[in-house]
Amino acid sequence: MNWLRDVGRAVRRKKHVSSTQQPSILVRCLSTADLSFVGIGCMLGSGVYILTGEVAAEMAGPAAIISFLIAGIVALFSALCYTECATRFPETGASYLYAYVSLGELIGFLIGWNAIIIRILAVSFVSRGWSAYFDNVIGARVLNFTMDVLLDGAEWEVPLVSSYPDILAGVVSLSATVLVALGTELSAKTGRVFVLINIATVLMVIAVAFVYADYSHLVKHGGFAPMGYGGIIKGAAAGFAGYSGFEAIAFAAEEAKDPKKGLPISVGLSFVTAILVYMGGAFAITVLADWQNINAASPFVSAFEAVDAKWMSIVIAVGALCSMTGGLIACAYCFARAIFVMGRDGLIPAIFARTSTTSHTPTVATMFGGIISVIASIFVNFVALIEFLSLMIFVEFVIVAMACILMRYNPTRDHCGKERNIEHVVQEQKQRQTCNKELSGEINNDMTYQSDNDQHSTSSSTDVQAPRFASEEITPAEMDKRRPTVTAIIEGHEQSCEYNKDLPAESEVNNHDVANGRSCNRFSASINNESIGELTPLLGSLPPTSSQILCQSEKKPGRLLWSSDNPVKTVLSSLLVFIVSTIVIVWIVSYKMEEIRGDNDVLTFILMVAAMLAVTGCVPLFMLKQYTDEIPFKVPLMPFIPLLSIVSNIILMMRFEPLTWIELGVWTAIGLVVYFVYGIRHSKEAGILPITPNRYTQASKTYS
Repeated sequence: MNWLRDVGRAVRRKKHVSSTQQPSILVRCLSTADLSFVGIGCMLGSGVYILTGEVAAEMAGPAAIISFLIAGIVALFSALCYTECATRFPETGASYLYAYVSLGELIGFLIGWNAIIIRILAVSFVSRGWSAYFDNVIGARVLNFTMDVLLDGAEWEVPLVSSYPDILAGVVSLSATVLVALGTELSAKTGRVFVLINIATVLMVIAVAFVYADYSHLVKHGGFAPMGYGGIIKGAAAGFAGYSGFEAIAFAAEEAKDPKKGLPISVGLSFVTAILVYMGGAFAITVLADWQNINAASPFVSAFEAVDAKWMSIVIAVGALCSMTGGLIACAYCFARAIFVMGRDGLIPAIFARTSTTSHTPTVATMFGGIISVIASIFVNFVALIEFLSLMIFVEFVIVAMACILMRYNPTRDHCGKERNIEHVVQEQKQRQTCNKELSGEINNDMTYQSDNDQHSTSSSTDVQAPRFASEEITPAEMDKRRPTVTAIIEGHEQSCEYNKDLPAESEVNNHDVANGRSCNRFSASINNESIGELTPLLGSLPPTSSQILCQSEKKPGRLLWSSDNPVKTVLSSLLVFIVSTIVIVWIVSYKMEEIRGDNDVLTFILMVAAMLAVTGCVPLFMLKQYTDEIPFKVPLMPFIPLLSIVSNIILMMRFEPLTWIELGVWTAIGLVVYFVYGIRHSKEAGILPITPNRYTQASKTYS
């Protein structure tokens, strides 16, 4: 069963990321304005010209304005979670990175696996929309040519395959991919131009709408909200998809000039702009025409035709094409970074992490994703995949909200979570120097721990004496027997180790540690008293660090078990209880309310138990200490907002058909195969703590 235990440790290992801005092969060239336009371009895309009509004509009527406002606020909850994580870890990867750091390698891989296909298919989907819109403007000449010349008038009838090959969509997708591969700064500036044209178009639409407005349309046929509260919420659920592009800003964290300031500002600007644009667009079409007469496929054109302002159709066409082009560039940028970061971490072949020496962009990842998007643009029928993509986005948002909560309750400075003063730093500096002397051979490098008659004192503020080293001679044969157990203990506790690239006296640190960005006492700073007890019979007593001594001196009797200094497991358990309970509640409320009204005692009891568990699961989150030191941006009202984000996304997820969940399961199963065949063996995190016969002494002392 050792192999099963090893697999269990592997899927739970976490990525070690520095919270400080680190040098990168990618160029930090994106200003706050660039980040804002990336987010706006991805959030608007084709949504403002299509989604507004669908919500107004089929779901909420004139109350579509309220639907988009609600959807924007709910989406902002998720965006705040992304922003805290992105400013805390200013690297590319977004949801994949945050899941990897907080929930482990397997969850991180699956989220990254989903993120790649979401962005690739998003490029293909928008390319199809671009092609259809352009072809409609020129009188369907591209479609007629394709049908007459390539297909002899016969459409394809194959499941999941388009009725005809959309060559124009493939060309558009390829063009966006090539532009992103040529350089981040170039693609950002180009995208900015298209986004500005789009915003100017929407402003012109709103201004002209005021001229032709008939405000009586807002209260005809059932009033302002003809579908009632249910219609508004249904419209908000559909409108939520229009705001889902904000995560593009998180993907750009590693190329932002000042991510800690630029990311929060750009998220705020993007959301304000997107909410105003969506609400303005919904207002314009509902004051120009009766909501029952709006054409959901081309709402702006049909609305202006109703007031004999057909000349606006040209303006709308230009704005729509520019909006979709900006969205294409942003989505292509995202899938390139999603592929690149997984290749860099070794979970997919490392060739995808190669970058161009001239453009400093991940060209291999970009072109690989681009080729897939081109093929999908030409051949795939997206009608059957829209809900599949939406479901994966909602799952991603739930995981990021969980990651945000977990990282807020996870100590980041030292084992006790106490902010270190200068005396603590000096103490740790001395320990590292001792460790470096051992590694350089200045201290006898054998497996004997001599008794230390000198007292190992801590800072003056603690006045606590450290334990002495135990004397025990361990033979090589005995060490071979003990090594698997020692390795198991070390690897089991390494997940909570602090990743620290700001090493003092860096020139003295062993090359192996510098290369991996860890200090000598990284392991000892994270190991707790229980694990020391496990290691003592095997290696003798290990020298304590200042953080351990401080922890022991500050322990208070009677503290509850779940309020330990490293409460990650407790918080994760609480979140799982809360999520499962919320799923049960939402499912019963959504599909079984009629039975509850019919006095179904069993369902009523289940609903009450689920509600009690949901509330109980939240209790530790309000009682445990939050660690907020050096977090540039903090989600306000923690943990309320992330929990609201989780609940909102679960509510939206419950509306999908069983077939959509089956599609997600199939794609996840394919990802599991890829991970266990390749990723688990090639992960860069697998080499974080090498324990081999020749290096055992060095490793054990390095992390002591």
